[in-house]
Amino acid sequence: MSSNLAILISLTIVQIPSFFCAIQILRFGQRNNPLTRLPNHLLVCLLIVSLYAIAIDLPFTQAFLWLGFVPIQTSSMCTFYNISFSTMSGLNRALMAFMSLERHFLVFRPQLYHTFRSRVLYHYIPLIITILAVVLYFIPTTIFVSCSTASYDYTRFMCGYTCAVRVPSFILILVWLYVFLPTAIITVASILLPIRFVIQKRTLQRLEWNRTRKMIIHTSVISGAYILCWLPFSIILQLSVNGITSFNDYNISQFLIYGPYLTPLLTPFIVQQTIPGWANHQMLHIVKKYLFPARQTTVQPENVQ
Repeated sequence: MSSNLAILISLTIVQIPSFFCAIQILRFGQRNNPLTRLPNHLLVCLLIVSLYAIAIDLPFTQAFLWLGFVPIQTSSMCTFYNISFSTMSGLNRALMAFMSLERHFLVFRPQLYHTFRSRVLYHYIPLIITILAVVLYFIPTTIFVSCSTASYDYTRFMCGYTCAVRVPSFILILVWLYVFLPTAIITVASILLPIRFVIQKRTLQRLEWNRTRKMIIHTSVISGAYILCWLPFSIILQLSVNGITSFNDYNISQFLIYGPYLTPLLTPFIVQQTIPGWANHQMLHIVKKYLFPARQTTVQPENVQ
């Protein structure tokens, strides 16, 4: 079995249940859905990004793994492929970094979110700015940045990347601002959150203590998975850009190519486990309904002679 086929099978095995898990969790029509609450808005954003990656971006990569070349061999499609992959990865890191920082305010300064005006000022506007900062960087740079080697290779992943990843100055912006910085924020903020909680828990009331404890546990589980995925990616990318390791090394190139898909594939499962009660009950109900349907027994009338 070739390495491409092994990667394709591994991705597909996780992709299918991850897709249905994300779809089920994002069903807003259900009553008492905890994702509609403000502390979980970032989880919704991460799930939407994950769903996009699973349903739209990942199939391009799976087709490349199966065929050995890019399926739609046009320059516009290669540009879209690069924008899709880069924006998906960038949003994944940036939104998690924003959530890791916001959890400190939700736990220790919840009064900031008591009024509609404060929620707009401290939650919705920063969230929109975070999303726009990623989208408005990757789309223009992918389309308009040019270089001497501006030609696509349809036999390489993402058609060999665009000039936005080949020009040294733009590589540094990508690595430091959109990879290393959000990864560092996730790591530092996630480590400091339980430490601050232990130090300040005496000042919290009992009900508030229970609420914040659950929030910290949920955040630690999610951020821990993101740190395990993105911290090695960030370190290896830094080493490769600085020439300490080589992009031509097979194992390094494979990790840098397919590593960004780990968190989108795992996010639905992590969120489903960290939201108590609601998602688990909904998922169990669907599994029982479709995999173990109740059998209806028919009573045959007796023949009266």
